[in-house]
Amino acid sequence: MIDAPDILGQAQANTPFAQQSGYNGQVIGQYPAARDIPETGITYTTLPNGETLRLGKVADPLNASTKVFAFQLAPNDPATSGSMRSEFEFQPNIENGRTYWIAFSVNVPDWGPLPSGDDALFGTQVHSGDSSMGFSPSFSIVTYGASGGRTFQVFRTSNTSGTSQTMYKYPEMPIRFGQWMDFVFKFRHAIDGSGLLQVWLDGQQIVDYAGPIGFNTPGYKDYAKFGYYNWSNFSSSRKVLVRSPILVQDPTGNKYAADAMRAYVQGQ
Repeated sequence: MIDAPDILGQAQANTPFAQQSGYNGQVIGQYPAARDIPETGITYTTLPNGETLRLGKVADPLNASTKVFAFQLAPNDPATSGSMRSEFEFQPNIENGRTYWIAFSVNVPDWGPLPSGDDALFGTQVHSGDSSMGFSPSFSIVTYGASGGRTFQVFRTSNTSGTSQTMYKYPEMPIRFGQWMDFVFKFRHAIDGSGLLQVWLDGQQIVDYAGPIGFNTPGYKDYAKFGYYNWSNFSSSRKVLVRSPILVQDPTGNKYAADAMRAYVQGQ
């Protein structure tokens, strides 16, 4: 159980967009608030798979009685914020020194081997509130064409001063194409040793880090994104499905547990 006041942001596919708030869409050069996203989704040209949807809702491929969010891109789509992205952006409400949880499920339809140099991010990223600094996300899930695009890595970043960044990628793990993968992140941004990043995949912990993480940007709050983002020159359309993305504050640092976060997402 998660106390309602601790939920800082969530998107719910089984609730009409018109009844949602706290985030906006970003796709094909558009930035609609959640309530302004058409219930039929945001569409563009027809893709090789016959679809036109770029951001919206579809039936869960493994449970047709419920809906999930779909994020899709094609190589010739218009850029959004200078890159190719189909995402939800939550409000900036993440502060240094405080503990938070992010949880969601992601299903990646098989996009086949990718050409070398095809680099992308899927699922989630947490971004600096000071976009003028050009920082990479404090953490994210990334895939690289150099490995055939069939694996992912958890990626983390810290910035202690100026514009310099320290980046680290955890070992590659296989993407379970066509299956729901449950991700839970517990994190605390801090540029000293009190920072924290813990990650669970399907209930098994895959990252346990303590140390600097996040950004030295006083006066700014950071924010979470969910969906798919490709910063390289890619050559085929991509789709990512996301279920029940949520951001939760943990006022004591130990109020919640990874199992509770996973159970909440699965129950939505």
